[in-house]
Amino acid sequence: MSATPTGQPEPSAPDVGLARLEAALAHRFANRALLLEALTHTSYAHEFPGPGVVANERLEFLGDAVLGLIASDVLYRRFPTSSEGELTNLRAALVRASALAAFARRIALGPHLRLGRGEEATGGRERELLLARAGEAIVGALYQDGGMEAARAFLEPLLDAEITRVTAGERIKDDKSLLQELAQARLGVTPTYRMVSQEGPSHDRTFVVEVVLGEHSAARGEGRSKRQAEQDAAHNALADEGWEAGASGV
Repeated sequence: MSATPTGQPEPSAPDVGLARLEAALAHRFANRALLLEALTHTSYAHEFPGPGVVANERLEFLGDAVLGLIASDVLYRRFPTSSEGELTNLRAALVRASALAAFARRIALGPHLRLGRGEEATGGRERELLLARAGEAIVGALYQDGGMEAARAFLEPLLDAEITRVTAGERIKDDKSLLQELAQARLGVTPTYRMVSQEGPSHDRTFVVEVVLGEHSAARGEGRSKRQAEQDAAHNALADEGWEAGASGV
């Protein structure tokens, strides 16, 4: 473990085995500083400022756009007869926080992240939204270092697997629409969403929302917008096999 200029050990210095991460990404970085930047959470950059310590927010912004484009292109080619609305719903499923976090876990991204003490202490390496954002930053770094080809080589296999999963049984509705349809049909209620909290500066805010069925709080979700948080809450409710039983008394 390396040390800060004050002699105190860094709480989460990057794993020396970055080559393993590069292997998982199928890309060897010409500029490894981009990879380190993608792994650097804002909390780390604030606690350990110095030369070469750059938070991954800009790469996350870029990666979000690259991911959206590649996902759109994959869907456009794979579903030539689908409508714009169907493609939009599928894309939303592919780029939601839970899917991105799953991508990050597949490449064991968590152990490589550079986190501040607070994030480290509260389990940031496993927090879904943090992993999702880091995954987007990785995509941004791949694009910057190797262009669209490098980003596509990493993303397409992951997107193909996720498309197969979300389209099983022709379920291509977004999670909010699906939960509403099921709740109305089975319980006679319409899901409502209420804000639990919002944290962070205006340019990097995290929203936490819970979905309510009647008087029963079915699940919580988080996202970078209220809409994303609501979709995540609906997804988490549907992922809980007991969501219907828990709300059956409404």
